[in-house]
Amino acid sequence: MGSYGLTEGIERVDALTAPSIENVRTTFAALNRTVDTVSAECRAVSETLEAVGAALQVITQGGGGLGQQWGGFGMIGLPIMGAMRAVQGVTSQYVKQQTGIPLSTWTDLVASSSAQFEAYLSQLDTVAALAQRYHPPAESELDLEAAREDQELLVDIRWRTQAWKQILSRVAQLGRLVDAILKANLAGEPGPAEADGSDRSSGLSGSLQKRFKEVQTRTVEKSGDLRAWVLQPFVEVRDRVKQLPGLTEQLSRQVALLEVLLDLEVAEIRACLGEISPTEARIVGIRVAAGVALPELGERLAAARQHARDHEAYLDRLDGARNAGDVDARVYSILFEEYRNGLASSRSRLAELEAEADVWRRDGQAVLDACADWMTLELDVLAARTLTERADAATDRRALLQRERDRLDEARSVLASL
Repeated sequence: MGSYGLTEGIERVDALTAPSIENVRTTFAALNRTVDTVSAECRAVSETLEAVGAALQVITQGGGGLGQQWGGFGMIGLPIMGAMRAVQGVTSQYVKQQTGIPLSTWTDLVASSSAQFEAYLSQLDTVAALAQRYHPPAESELDLEAAREDQELLVDIRWRTQAWKQILSRVAQLGRLVDAILKANLAGEPGPAEADGSDRSSGLSGSLQKRFKEVQTRTVEKSGDLRAWVLQPFVEVRDRVKQLPGLTEQLSRQVALLEVLLDLEVAEIRACLGEISPTEARIVGIRVAAGVALPELGERLAAARQHARDHEAYLDRLDGARNAGDVDARVYSILFEEYRNGLASSRSRLAELEAEADVWRRDGQAVLDACADWMTLELDVLAARTLTERADAATDRRALLQRERDRLDEARSVLASL
């Protein structure tokens, strides 16, 4: 990390920027909330992938699993088997023509993406469980050995996140597959299997031959029904697939924030363990204060203000109900005591948070400015490294810093609203 002179304003807010178990807990709280958001969005995408995978089975297994089931009906099932094979062939050709990617490749993509989403959801559950360990009332002192293990786990999840997010851009393209399948001409007559079946029926009795030919005729006439049956799962999932580009873009932004918070949590734990220099620890403290502590303060302050307003409203409505004769004296006494205590607790908590906010109102701008200076320096170093080393190996680091800078802009808005 680069180093630079810290302003006098930063010196006055050392309590905000010094590494501490409290800051570790605050960062875990932000991580936990972000994990909840990412998990919900991942599950929405995962459900869509599962639906697309089930729809693809109708086509990709049409000549296999389903065909084998109809094969059990002997020659009477041949027309349907032939029709399913025709559907599979036409769809495969049209998908390859329209998207440039074979249907089998799309099918593998859906299956592998679905599995990777499920695996990553398990990783998110691990982060959530870890965050709960640091939730108050946790031990006031940092367990050094446990912290080292937690740090290693967070580093591993950070790398897994970096690798996993690469599939988001591919998942967003599934609309191309569904559109191609829905546009495919599946209304053609069943293929050669029908004629073959007719020839083989010559040795049958007259009544069986007549029944077999009737089945063949109905199969051809009902080709439209077959097409509707094959396409119905894709019609049902089409609207959900259309939402994937926007959903994956939103998910990508939340995952980027998750990466920033993982990076900050690892750095904060290392600072608490004394594994980095005092200068680096100071810079980490500034980043955590700007990217975590201030936004979290804004969240808690807004919640405390709302909680106080709610209890004030409860008391006002309770008084109105008593005056109108809708609430008797005993019920009024019970609820009045409950709401009054809730309001007193809210105001006490609000006073504590307002005291923290006063520190930020006075000196917070200096923290944010120092953080911005560090980010600018880091981005300039990365740009110079790319020029001198003729390689762009720092792409991920640059993207991470840019997302952290976005977080800093959000922090500025929070400071202005305090």
